[in-house]
Amino acid sequence: MTIKHHGGSLPDGNADRLADVIHSALGGLHFDFQAGGHTHNITFGGEHGDVFGGSEGADFTWGLGGEDHIGGGAMGDVLHGGPGTDLVSGNMGDDEVEGGDGDDTLYGGAGADTVRGGPGNDFLDEGEGHSTVDGGMGDDTLVGGGGPDAFMIGRTSGHDVIKDFTAGPGMFDHLAVMDGLQWTDLSFTDTADGVQVSWNGGSVLLEGVAMSDLAQDDFMFGDAADLPPGLREPGGPADEAPTPSVAGPEVSGGEQAGAAFDWLADHVFNNRTLSFDIDENAVLRGTARADTLVGSETGDTVFGLAGDDDISGLGGDDHLQGGNGGDTLAGGDGMDRLMGEAGDDRLSGGAESDELMGGDGDDYLDEGAAHGMLNGGMGNDTLVGGTGADAFMVSMDSGHDVVRDFEATGDAQGAFDHIAFMDIQAAEVEVRDTAEGALVGWGMGEDGAFEGSILLEGVAKGDLRQTDFMFADRPQYVEGIGDFGSWYIFPESSGPIA
Repeated sequence: MTIKHHGGSLPDGNADRLADVIHSALGGLHFDFQAGGHTHNITFGGEHGDVFGGSEGADFTWGLGGEDHIGGGAMGDVLHGGPGTDLVSGNMGDDEVEGGDGDDTLYGGAGADTVRGGPGNDFLDEGEGHSTVDGGMGDDTLVGGGGPDAFMIGRTSGHDVIKDFTAGPGMFDHLAVMDGLQWTDLSFTDTADGVQVSWNGGSVLLEGVAMSDLAQDDFMFGDAADLPPGLREPGGPADEAPTPSVAGPEVSGGEQAGAAFDWLADHVFNNRTLSFDIDENAVLRGTARADTLVGSETGDTVFGLAGDDDISGLGGDDHLQGGNGGDTLAGGDGMDRLMGEAGDDRLSGGAESDELMGGDGDDYLDEGAAHGMLNGGMGNDTLVGGTGADAFMVSMDSGHDVVRDFEATGDAQGAFDHIAFMDIQAAEVEVRDTAEGALVGWGMGEDGAFEGSILLEGVAKGDLRQTDFMFADRPQYVEGIGDFGSWYIFPESSGPIA
């Protein structure tokens, strides 16, 4: 382990030795700090099985080695199991739950979660909400739970099973097809258990679904738009499929391991930049001033705190939080999670699939390449999806946003860029043509003004399809919008084909 502050390593290595003693003797390391009105808990386990419960604050937990049990709390948490057979339960909030190596059991809970298995034969149950479910390498069992979910598949994702896929017209559950796979790479077979979608080296079984149930919007090609053939017109949106999803277990742990490190963080590094890494997991904590914080080529977790910070993640899968102030965050390579929080922030995702959350303020979000999720939060935000399919997330209080590069025509008439409505119903949505583009608004008052809206620059209302709108409660259609892109793909009665 290496521990540094902004001036370099502490003289005579006392900090390194103290941290090593704590981590070795207590089998873990923990410290916390206050930022944004709540506590951030940073916890690393040891090489043996650990039990870490969630807290009332935001939890960032790495189990590392052993068979770990890790729980989250009421806020958005980042929970990583690491090597070993782990149980990770996100609980409430918008969580990132990751198993790592081993055959893991993962629960997302309520909220817009990202649940990733990693190498191994994993069980993932995302729970309620609009989320990303990614089994990773291995033969995984996936449960989306209530709400729309993106089930990630690719050339190396193994042979997976989805227990509750909602198939048919209406943008909702979908296979997010990655690694350059296109429609012509897929083959379909009806089996006694459901339709099996196969490609060279992998497959996914959609339990309880027949080929004849599948529609164009069940397939999102994340790297470049592709449109399956439309054979039969839909009669309206499908019903959501029943789900076997259950709430994840409550994980209760004792006092967080290595709490003595709090003394070091509070006294030695008070008002200084704190930086340390354990097993290629780096943590950087800024100050109340304007900091420049640069990560590494592996996974970094960086907290800017207050001030106008400049944070770069570089390589690896990073978690960057700006805190209060007008911050600039750049994820770089890897699957990154960027949170601007309070202030007018500028977020750039970079390569691969990223999550960008602006928070309070008028933010600028640029996701970059691949399939991303952009949530400006409260304020009037500017959103750029970049290449690849993107979800632009809005709520009743998300302000008046602008999307600079929404793709709606050609092959993008199918599942590609789309607006994900979190707490808004289709009956509350109206689409108007303006000189700048299609204005999608909701909560219209007596004066005809919208409470919130998202402007799709350069897009006409007539270009839009039902696939451009996803609702969290159930598949729904927006009045006055065409349904091509949601057509059925196969005949009503179809046998095995290739």
